[in-house]
Amino acid sequence: MESAAIRVKATTDNVAGVKLPRFECEGGADASHRSDLTGLGRGGQQVQSCRKAYLQAATLMVKLASLQTSFLTLDEAIKTTNRR
Repeated sequence: MESAAIRVKATTDNVAGVKLPRFECEGGADASHRSDLTGLGRGGQQVQSCRKAYLQAATLMVKLASLQTSFLTLDEAIKTTNRR
């Protein structure tokens, strides 16, 4: 069984005393790819093109998830501070 092409690593950042989750991609667009998908009608090229687009989209989704969770965490911290 092969390993995943993209792995997500979770770390935390400390911003003004608030711990923010941060997600990073390992692998992704730089991951090695198989070149044995060649065939008639450039089918292999199309598969590689789709794979590249998928890896870029997955990397962007991880970045977006990191930003979204950071915004939500900061919003909660600001609301808590304003109540005091």
